[in-house]
Amino acid sequence: MSILEPLAIECTSHSEAQTQRLGMRLGTVLPRHAIVALQGPLGAGKTSFARGIGIGWGADQILRSPTFTFIQAHHRSQDNAVLYHIDLYRVESDADLLTLGLEDALSDEDGIAIIEWPERIADLIPPDAIYVRFAITDETHRQLKIATQDTHTWQVLLKFRKLAFGV
Repeated sequence: MSILEPLAIECTSHSEAQTQRLGMRLGTVLPRHAIVALQGPLGAGKTSFARGIGIGWGADQILRSPTFTFIQAHHRSQDNAVLYHIDLYRVESDADLLTLGLEDALSDEDGIAIIEWPERIADLIPPDAIYVRFAITDETHRQLKIATQDTHTWQVLLKFRKLAFGV
């Protein structure tokens, strides 16, 4: 783990299981209305990380890639909050975006949103979002940079860092 820029944490995952565990740690500290934007190439581990967030957050169902449905809503029994898992990989036009109901998912004050391929809606993502950038370093290793532009959200990432790395 290293901190090379302000409000960012960098680490290496050595396996898909470890990527999911990192997501679990983040999921346990996410506050209501958090938005997590996952960036990286196909096969980088975005969905594994999202699945981990869902487990840590307490989603009733295991997250799977919503590539063909674009948005999947996952509920949490204890308080009926909703986790929106959004995958924009197959979005082909702005007209597609208008029919998805993104505004509802992103404005749900009680829920959280995880967005794969967020660059397709960059203008809709608020400055307090958490960005997780994935880079493939080899067949099993991934470099992750977890960052925000917001000092309040940075406090959430410091809690994550403590849970994940003990520091």
